[in-house]
Amino acid sequence: MSNISSTPFLFRVCYSDTDAAGFVYHARYLEIFERSRSQWLQDRNLSPTKLINEHGILLPVRELTMNFHRPGRLDDLLSIDQVIERRGRTQISVKQTATRISDSADPELIASGLLHIVCVDTITLKPKAFPDWLFTADQPTSE
Repeated sequence: MSNISSTPFLFRVCYSDTDAAGFVYHARYLEIFERSRSQWLQDRNLSPTKLINEHGILLPVRELTMNFHRPGRLDDLLSIDQVIERRGRTQISVKQTATRISDSADPELIASGLLHIVCVDTITLKPKAFPDWLFTADQPTSE
């Protein structure tokens, strides 16, 4: 396993993230996790548009499993981590966790997800090998 993010993505829960009971609405975690993965790309001077236009790849989520451990609440500060649990030639399994952090309590696991992400060619939409540079600090070159 390897941590794909050197710094956790921090997310403050706002009113629009919550349901009628005041808890983080379950589907919002997918959006929060997506923002974390987008930030991971930005930290590498990449974006989905750059991956498409310059490198000819898409990274769709093929499958996901979510677990909800405790309710997240309005104003919670969540730390989102992502770890590659398995890396294949054309697919990776990424475990993402949302942990509540505060000055007055120990970190608390709120939600976790296991996402299977596939690398596909933008033209054929067939699986394509992940470029090694995507998982290193090296900057990619245009293909």
